[in-house]
Amino acid sequence: MLGFKFSLDVTMVQKSVSQKGFSLIELLVSMALFTVVLTMGIGALLVLINANAKAQNTQESVSNIQFALDSMARELRTGFAFYCSSGTETTGDADTHQGCNKGTYLSIIEGGKSLTDGDNNRRIAYRFNSSSGAIERKIGTGSWVRLTNPTVDITNMHFNVSNTARKEDDGNLLQPNVTIFIEGEVAGIGQTGSGFMLQTTITKRVLDL
Repeated sequence: MLGFKFSLDVTMVQKSVSQKGFSLIELLVSMALFTVVLTMGIGALLVLINANAKAQNTQESVSNIQFALDSMARELRTGFAFYCSSGTETTGDADTHQGCNKGTYLSIIEGGKSLTDGDNNRRIAYRFNSSSGAIERKIGTGSWVRLTNPTVDITNMHFNVSNTARKEDDGNLLQPNVTIFIEGEVAGIGQTGSGFMLQTTITKRVLDL
């Protein structure tokens, strides 16, 4: 009789333990912890997405600016009669040359005829257009053409040009030297815009004899 009662009590205790669930407090604490972890995870993901978008925008802008700089460098290295100013244009011949510090306009006479096609005005000119935030180029007597992508806003650009005189003028044996400084911003989506600064130096390749 005693043995049967003990066995019954053990069975009832096991049944009571197996039916026990989470309390309301435990459930609320679990949900709160889950919410905190989820919020932190989503925040980190959004930061990574924003950083990736900014990196892509910056890379795209740098590639576009680098293409424009490479195009300018090729023409400047073989040109002559460098003329730099703060906005004053020229159609002068080979005797027209001028250096500058922080100029916004630069023109040269093309070394060959591949672009100007033997036009009387064989000058190729570059300028910073502050109103449109762009780098522009003009061939001969043509119109100014934008070199940079509209999504790239050039906020500052200037040329530093030295040693423009030809040897026959003053016996100068130094090659013309051009330093280009560019500063701008890349338009992005939301807060993914970013800024950049570039600088390059170009030296005339062919001896100006």
